[in-house]
Amino acid sequence: MRRIYLDNAATSFPKAPGLGERVRRYLDEEVVNLYRTDSPLEEKAFAAVDGLRSMIAGLYGSPWPEAISFTQNATQALNAVIKGLVREGDEVIVSSNEHNSAMRPLSQIGAHAVRIPSHGDGYNDYGNLPALFSSRTKAVIINAASNVSGAVQDLAPAAEEARRHGIPLIIDAAQATPFFPIDLMGLDAAAICFTGHKGLLGPQGTGGMVLRRSIAESIEPLVTGGTGSESDSEEVPSYLPDRLSGGTENLTGLVGLEHALRYVTENLGTLRDRERHALERLYEGLMRIDGIAVRGPSPDKPRTAVVSLSCSRMDIAGIAGRLSSEYGIETRVGLHCSPSAHRSLGTFPTGTLRLSPGPFTTDDEIDRTLSALEEILR
Repeated sequence: MRRIYLDNAATSFPKAPGLGERVRRYLDEEVVNLYRTDSPLEEKAFAAVDGLRSMIAGLYGSPWPEAISFTQNATQALNAVIKGLVREGDEVIVSSNEHNSAMRPLSQIGAHAVRIPSHGDGYNDYGNLPALFSSRTKAVIINAASNVSGAVQDLAPAAEEARRHGIPLIIDAAQATPFFPIDLMGLDAAAICFTGHKGLLGPQGTGGMVLRRSIAESIEPLVTGGTGSESDSEEVPSYLPDRLSGGTENLTGLVGLEHALRYVTENLGTLRDRERHALERLYEGLMRIDGIAVRGPSPDKPRTAVVSLSCSRMDIAGIAGRLSSEYGIETRVGLHCSPSAHRSLGTFPTGTLRLSPGPFTTDDEIDRTLSALEEILR
């Protein structure tokens, strides 16, 4: 059975061309421990990681590549920033479309989440935003693009209000990158948390946080340990990036991400157009199927290719199971680790069937999916 992959919101597939070969070459020929191995290969690894930092800094408009800290994913990056800035009893303003990667750290700390209301199509309602701030507010967290509705948020109102109150703004860019620009300096943001395995077409186990230098120099590191530097001291190094880079990093993944990001940067316009085309074809087809309701904004509004749907004629879990077992079509069903977003859409607790094409999804794959849905509902 031919595989049709429509779960790019979970992780992208296919990956960037040549990624597997690049990672294989590193594992077979170039393995080294950065800052810990006296070898010419260390220079090559350093150049890859240094180049990756520079590309990410350029992607997010940061003048401080040394203040970029690599993590396993956006979840770990959000944990690092939140736990570095927020304490028990603090208030944190969040959108109603946050992922559990932001909400669970807040719950674990014992911080109080103050929610920005959401419109029924997944967009933040900033009308009463100034009133949400108090003397206990310590941060603002905004998910730039929902992994449920696909809605891409206007970050400017939150950034302006956070700046006016002198409160750090933290942005979850996991779903928005790279197709919607997010500028660290333009938004005066404290941190942008990203992942490497979704829109950047890189390997799983890669991600990071792009920090303002003052934040990188002041927050408590989530993990500390060996850095290959200042080995005569048991204190955490004070300089960047070592301060936030304890332990051996996922160099295999970072070498792969450097390869993938280079490809994405060079082909961004084409990739964006392909994904947009897949979204429009899928959306238009779904609107013609009786019993299917698309939950979230239409393609003429700022949105990603994440398409959530509900069905009045059949259980969505049953539909997802049949799509996979009978047609080889891979999707995701449920609450997508974002119960708050589903509450704002009115799809809690059932959740939605989520279809998320990517830039390599073909017209034929979209058409086969639409045909399969029509057959199942018949």
